Amino acid sequence: MPAVVNLVHSDVVAAPSGLILAVLLIGWVFPKLLSGEKFSENAIPLFCFVIVSLISTAVSFFYEIPIYKQSDPLRSSISAIITVFIGAGFFIAVMLWVQDPQRLKLAMQALNWSGALVLIWTLMQAFFWYTTFGYPQWMKDIQYAVSVGSLYRQRFVGFALEPSWLAHQLNLLYLPFWFAAAVTGYSAHSKRFGKITFERILFVLGAVVLYLTLSRVGLAAFILSILFYFIWRIVHFAETQSAGTKAPKKKKGLILLGFFVLIPFILLFILWTLTKLDFRMAELFTVNIKGRNDPLMYLAEKLSLASRFSYWEGGLKIFSQFPILGVGLGHAGFYLPQNLSAFALRLVEVRDLLFRSEILLNIKSLWIRILAENGIIGFAFFVAWLVSTWGLSRRMMIRSSSLIKTIGWMGCFSAVAFLLEGFSLDTFALPYLWVSMGLVGGVSLMPVPNGSSEK
Repeated sequence: MPAVVNLVHSDVVAAPSGLILAVLLIGWVFPKLLSGEKFSENAIPLFCFVIVSLISTAVSFFYEIPIYKQSDPLRSSISAIITVFIGAGFFIAVMLWVQDPQRLKLAMQALNWSGALVLIWTLMQAFFWYTTFGYPQWMKDIQYAVSVGSLYRQRFVGFALEPSWLAHQLNLLYLPFWFAAAVTGYSAHSKRFGKITFERILFVLGAVVLYLTLSRVGLAAFILSILFYFIWRIVHFAETQSAGTKAPKKKKGLILLGFFVLIPFILLFILWTLTKLDFRMAELFTVNIKGRNDPLMYLAEKLSLASRFSYWEGGLKIFSQFPILGVGLGHAGFYLPQNLSAFALRLVEVRDLLFRSEILLNIKSLWIRILAENGIIGFAFFVAWLVSTWGLSRRMMIRSSSLIKTIGWMGCFSAVAFLLEGFSLDTFALPYLWVSMGLVGGVSLMPVPNGSSEK
């Protein structure tokens, strides 16, 4: 937000996130920790990841860090360390907050209403664009008051900085909860119309808004979550059959029909419409890679993904040179220029960043960034944190309480979506993943009996 940018004199994502987190830490987290509040089991590998990050960063100053224009390695590492603390801080704050059933329900209601506001604002943007091919001045004024970013042509941002950030927000926080609630039938609100709940309405609208972002990674991550749900259902039916319990034939038939017919049809339809709406996808069905020596990079170039692939390749080269502890938080950008391929130097975006900008280069993938900056040890602890959260979520999915079951499904959907979303953004400061994982950790400690009838 411009007001926050002016207050802290910084427009990096860590600044506003850190300001909000500071209030949470002082007003909530520290008092709860002093009272002896418990940590969930998925907090342990996260703490280990933070420790390894600090160690790898300290060790990195004993390397010969390449000089890159006016960038300062110490300042860059401090900024990166702050983002890691921000992520872990949000995780702890949420984990401590939702251990009480009443606070958890309040959090779910707040999630719904805040998400509804995001959806309404994004749909309004889409309405004005597709009816007038522009935005009214009052909408621009509101957007510029809440975001340093601008409104896009034919892509929509909600309140976020750019469309991919809105997709990230939806895929890692809002859609996982709404999808989970749609699956379990849970609602944080008392009013419902038969099987129609507020969460199910928000889920449908959320999927529409996600499509309107035209974020390719975001759409792929959401489809992966849908596939996970259908695969889980199919495996579950197979297990009940082997156990001698017959699943309802009608329900089983619908699941199989959706997996083998409906999802492929929807996927092809989405790809076709993207070729009409998104210039980056216009050549998807006409690209000819026959006889190409580098078909993958050629295809990436045609789909406007070549620069991103080049950064990933450079990040993996950095990891191969520093495989144990990496080059330290915030330092990958100093090593990236000398690890870019000859193909990368042909790309306009890469040349602009190298020769016409003072900005430190970015790997553009959290997965590869962790490998490059934290090495295999840091990567192992980060993955262990996600796997631990996955285990907690799976155990919660079989609880009788629909509330706990919903949070379990939410944790799984968030983790599955992050498998691909981790290739889109590479900052630790966006709170959405940390909030979702913190919800799972906190609810796993919540004193709700297994046989609770709470709905």
